[in-house]
Amino acid sequence: MLQLLCKVGDSVELELTELQLDALREVGNIGAGNAATAMSQMIDRKVDMTVPQVEILPFNEMINTIGQEDELVVAVLLKVFGDAPGNILFIMDMEKAQRLSEMLLMGYQDVSEEMFISVFQEIGNILGNSYINAITRLTPLNLITSVPSVAMDMLAAVLSISFLDAEQYSDYVLAIDTKFIEDDKEVGGNFFFIPKPGSLNIILQNLGL
Repeated sequence: MLQLLCKVGDSVELELTELQLDALREVGNIGAGNAATAMSQMIDRKVDMTVPQVEILPFNEMINTIGQEDELVVAVLLKVFGDAPGNILFIMDMEKAQRLSEMLLMGYQDVSEEMFISVFQEIGNILGNSYINAITRLTPLNLITSVPSVAMDMLAAVLSISFLDAEQYSDYVLAIDTKFIEDDKEVGGNFFFIPKPGSLNIILQNLGL
């Protein structure tokens, strides 16, 4: 699942035109396509994607669309620097993360924590830069990402820390949601771009909107 998330204020009132929403869908579409291709190459299987959906959700409801607040997850965080800074966050529940790491390591099951973290740093790096490349392909913006960091924690804690780190403090999020499908089953985890305040406007302006 690929999502573009940003806090939109203390109410759901967000002034976006249909053209702006279409542009965000297109960014999500290209980003999801890049990420699906990267995912296919990583697991050596064809991965499709659904058409991006744009929604405004309360923060707690967004958590519930992913899983339970106290669910243990693996999270990969990349900081985005440049003209439209923010954070990229990739999340998988622990069971799926362990299966994916075994798949990528050719069935090798005796995986050390260091090896496990290394696998997810690479996953986050590939998927994160796939999405950033979608933005830079459509705009003249200069964006770069940090080295990925990996954490294993409860879902609510991971999301809260990530939003606070991106200087997002309010109650609602704008979400562009795309699911990855492999053999008629959803694969992968949840992938977020969390712009810092003002970054969404910069992206829209550079899309000619």
